[in-house]
Amino acid sequence: MTHDLFEDELRTMLRGAAEAQRDAFVEVDTAEVLGTGQRVLRRRRRALVGGTLAATLVVGVGGWAVLDRSGDRAAVEVPATRSATPTSPVTAVLDEFADLSGTGGTPLSIPGPRQVAVRVVPGATPDLQYLEVGAGGRTTLLGGSSLDGVPRTSATWGTAGEGGHVLIGVAPAEARDITVLTPISDEGGHASTLVTKELPGTGRQAFAVRFAEAGDADAVRHLLWRDAEDAVRDENGAAVASVALGDGKGTIFWVSDALGRFGTFGGDGPTWTALDGARNSSGRPVLSMGRGDGAVLTGLFVAVVPAAAEPGSMTPRAGSTVTHPLTKVLLPGTEYAALWATWTQTTADSLSGYTEVTWTEDGRTVTQRP
Repeated sequence: MTHDLFEDELRTMLRGAAEAQRDAFVEVDTAEVLGTGQRVLRRRRRALVGGTLAATLVVGVGGWAVLDRSGDRAAVEVPATRSATPTSPVTAVLDEFADLSGTGGTPLSIPGPRQVAVRVVPGATPDLQYLEVGAGGRTTLLGGSSLDGVPRTSATWGTAGEGGHVLIGVAPAEARDITVLTPISDEGGHASTLVTKELPGTGRQAFAVRFAEAGDADAVRHLLWRDAEDAVRDENGAAVASVALGDGKGTIFWVSDALGRFGTFGGDGPTWTALDGARNSSGRPVLSMGRGDGAVLTGLFVAVVPAAAEPGSMTPRAGSTVTHPLTKVLLPGTEYAALWATWTQTTADSLSGYTEVTWTEDGRTVTQRP
């Protein structure tokens, strides 16, 4: 995924393309647009990485003097599920972005489009068009890109540049739980909201992300998703090492040395953090997160350890209960394993649900504390 910013050239090109393709830029009637969609809201979760907040949420869209040309990609073989040869324009009007909240739950005022659409116009220049959706469904061209050289199994996207809050693009139609990777932030925050919608007949889906923080959209260089078989893949469709934890909730654990990240895909959406445990008491990468459901918080602990490590135990904090003991799962094709456990606690308790987790490596005991 590359970003080439040719502002003046792009404006000139789009102006000419708009005149040449005038009929393709008429007002969109959202009731007649093909495609079914879904809204996926990514809100900041309570997630601790060795005691510091993890950047667990991702994805965004921005201003539009950007031309995103993503060529020179090697095609990656992913099972095909549908036709990818549209002969006429196809438009996906995505749902409005959900509000993102600041301190105290007050909705943030975020500049940029509130609702966007993506159009594929075979034979046009550009053939991939990003639009803002205004009152009455009227659309305004924001920018565009080329699908030339972008395999159907790959994702491509564009942003408005350094100050933008929004990212718009397309991904394989079979992609589930799309998550974009932004820089890790110690202070937490950096919330975002994601919307997706199918582009019928193209083998692709449109997606867009709106970020609370200016610049997060432009910082995205990589994207991950999981397919129908729960294989985790990157923006080029290449497989990322992953395995099911077996926690009864379908959680998938993944590690990418190349991206310096590890994380999970699960029923509550994707979560990830840095593959660096230097600041943790165990010296190992750790992801510890809690998800509230009424008065009860369910926690998941995951550590990345050498494959030869052996699980010890999780010691619960007063008022918490370990619901699944520390368990090892090997990560196929790597020298890693996941150590994971779950616990429950009341949502009124803001502390982690455990006091320590122990395991052995090379005959020595390793201890992780929140």
